[in-house]
Amino acid sequence: MDVPPTERISAYVAALLERWCDMTEDVEDSSPWSTGPLIDEASGPLIYFAMRWSMAEEASAYAADLARSMDLVCFDPQGDRLRT
Repeated sequence: MDVPPTERISAYVAALLERWCDMTEDVEDSSPWSTGPLIDEASGPLIYFAMRWSMAEEASAYAADLARSMDLVCFDPQGDRLRT
């Protein structure tokens, strides 16, 4: 069942896309996202998005900082930990 993203998650995705374009619009190969459109990875109060390995460190640090600034929780499945 498809559940639309919450307003907070939609705002989070919009803020991520202000920093890096969506993969579907990436003509310069500069986006860290490995799937797109990024908003399609959101469901209700959650979003799970994959990143290109070559940009994962920078993008995940930014995503975690942004989540914190928006009072969201960021879990890193690669590290099996919350990003604080």
